[in-house]
Amino acid sequence: MASDFIKEKIKDRPVDKKRLARQIGLTAVIAVVFGVVSAVTFSLVYAHIKPSSDDSVKPVELNAQENEPEISVSEDLTATEEVSESNDDPDHTGAGASFVSGNSTEQKSDNPGENKRTTIINSITNNVDISPEGYSKLYKELHSVAAGASSALAIVTATTTDTDWFENPYKSGNSVTGLIIADNGRQLLILVDGSATKSAEEIHVRFPDGTGAVAKIMNTDPDTSLQIIGVEMSDIDEDTIRKISYANLGSSSPSSVVGTPVIAIGEPLGIIGSEAHGIITSASQEKEMSDFNVHLLTTDIPESENSSGVIIDYSGNVLGIISDGSEVETLKDMITVYSISDIKDTIENLANGRTRAYLGIIGTSVTDEAADEYGVPMGAYVINVDQDSPAMASGIQSGDVITKIGTEVIEDYDDYTTALSQLDSDVETVVTVQRFSRGKYTELTFETELSRK
Repeated sequence: MASDFIKEKIKDRPVDKKRLARQIGLTAVIAVVFGVVSAVTFSLVYAHIKPSSDDSVKPVELNAQENEPEISVSEDLTATEEVSESNDDPDHTGAGASFVSGNSTEQKSDNPGENKRTTIINSITNNVDISPEGYSKLYKELHSVAAGASSALAIVTATTTDTDWFENPYKSGNSVTGLIIADNGRQLLILVDGSATKSAEEIHVRFPDGTGAVAKIMNTDPDTSLQIIGVEMSDIDEDTIRKISYANLGSSSPSSVVGTPVIAIGEPLGIIGSEAHGIITSASQEKEMSDFNVHLLTTDIPESENSSGVIIDYSGNVLGIISDGSEVETLKDMITVYSISDIKDTIENLANGRTRAYLGIIGTSVTDEAADEYGVPMGAYVINVDQDSPAMASGIQSGDVITKIGTEVIEDYDDYTTALSQLDSDVETVVTVQRFSRGKYTELTFETELSRK
């Protein structure tokens, strides 16, 4: 019997399929319930620990004036009756009438803006107080404009470590005036000439009230050398934040800006806090850069070797940025600036951490004369193509006329710059050109992958 028991085969218990199915279903239900509870719990906790909107990065939109600035005068100078009343004040102490008063003859024109300008100019030229007191009051008012705009300036010092003759390390600093343009919710953003911060080990910012903070480089444009540095908002005293202002960007259209009286502020004479007065003498010169050109505004204001800062109009709007890259070879002794209207998009891209799409051409607009006399199609004329650029890789050549980017029609070089600025880098687009061959222009298309500069 014992041996028969040992030889008995023990069978496995049969699987209860219904019970197993119930267990699997119950497990799945528990998993779903656990997931839902976890999601709800996470949402409730995250609502308390997530950064507030004040701490999150927000897009930067620059405070810019796109239209031509009007000549500003006090209300008591815009009507003959009110101007006449100011003549009864021999000391010219009326508000805003310290150096302008009197009657004027209005010359009518079909252009309302021209009528207003003519009336104002006549009022000024016919009734300027040329006494020493009048000049004194004039420049005090201009200084108050400069002082107000200076609240958007900061002194930026880039520090590096060098060694002396005996191999002893020492720190040296290079200072430049920066323009406070905006904040992104986390950092206060300041525009500077990047050539001043090259190889900087530390960047320190001093605000108009004398307080300071450490800054870091956020973004740099390789063509203009303009740079955005950022100071953590948490590192700035609340009282300082209330005292500073963001720069107002004016309009510097080449067609209207020449002859505009301006004030250079910052370090135009190489001295911190210096101030100089003059006019814009020309706006016809352009600095050719990859995929865009910048007009250079020349002035009759003497330039120092260490000039930095901005020029403003009499309303305190920034019209140009003083930079090493904006110098004109034939006018080294006079302040020349980047036209603010031409670099506004560049500044905004820098402030938002964007890199502009790069095709890689140096170009200009086809003139009406070239179109009429030589039959050149209207568009962006390619003067040169950068080495190893997407344009060269795709086959675009000097002498081509770009007439389309994607579906955007290009009628001049400004259209080209605008169309390119609306594209992201590292994307593919189709560039349409007209190329002169065998006595006529022929349309060609190139599939081009844009890149970053």
